[in-house]
Amino acid sequence: MSIVPALLLAVVAGLAIGILSGMFGIGGGAMFVPLLHLLFQVPILNASASSLLAIAPTALSGTLRHLRQKTVNIRSALFFGIPGAAASSGSALLAGSMPSEAILALTIAVIVFCAYRVFREALKKPIDDEGRTSKNRLKTQRGYILASIAIGLLAGFIAGLVGIGGGFIIVPFGIAILGMTMKEVSAISLLAIFIIAIPGIIVHAMLGHIWYLYSIALALGTIPGASIGVWLLSRVPERALRFAYGFLLVFSGIMLIVNRIILGS
Repeated sequence: MSIVPALLLAVVAGLAIGILSGMFGIGGGAMFVPLLHLLFQVPILNASASSLLAIAPTALSGTLRHLRQKTVNIRSALFFGIPGAAASSGSALLAGSMPSEAILALTIAVIVFCAYRVFREALKKPIDDEGRTSKNRLKTQRGYILASIAIGLLAGFIAGLVGIGGGFIIVPFGIAILGMTMKEVSAISLLAIFIIAIPGIIVHAMLGHIWYLYSIALALGTIPGASIGVWLLSRVPERALRFAYGFLLVFSGIMLIVNRIILGS
């Protein structure tokens, strides 16, 4: 495929992924990486790095929409995002030296666990009118902060390794452990993802891993797409959001398996 049609296709794909990102509070990396590698023949390390660069404006676009709607808890997002940013910069340095099989195994294990948690919560009977299915398990503010930091560290570590935003970790844990609704945690996750992505982008840029044309083309689609996704978020029932998110996790896991095993990447 020549470069101009490829970039136009990347914009269209970015729009679709951006809508999903805005709705579910994910950066879209689990879809960006296979797309770049399978369709556009970008080497896997460069696909991961380029994905992170596309994730940042995606998450920022969705966050700005949430800020205008006053639907994001900035303080909670910082508890996730700042530790995640530190972990992301460290794991980005490791990305070039770790065996791809180890990265794949870790990523798939986390996706499977998170999909299980999302489906489990979706099947529960709501405990309030907002569709919440779990109460905050942590009885103190200190416990909430420590749990948020731990979730952010895990999200950041995975983000730096494989070029994903970390939302697919923040969202399920926020629902199951911190008792949030999809709407609440989606907004928090987008801001946290933006914070987490920045150090990883800097490290990958310094190491020359990023293919900028594809990152920019994807972002041209994801920026309006994420804003549309946030608009849709408030119009979809909580339970439907959770089931859709669970199926998206399963799809992302399958795409990563195809990307890393079947094609030998």
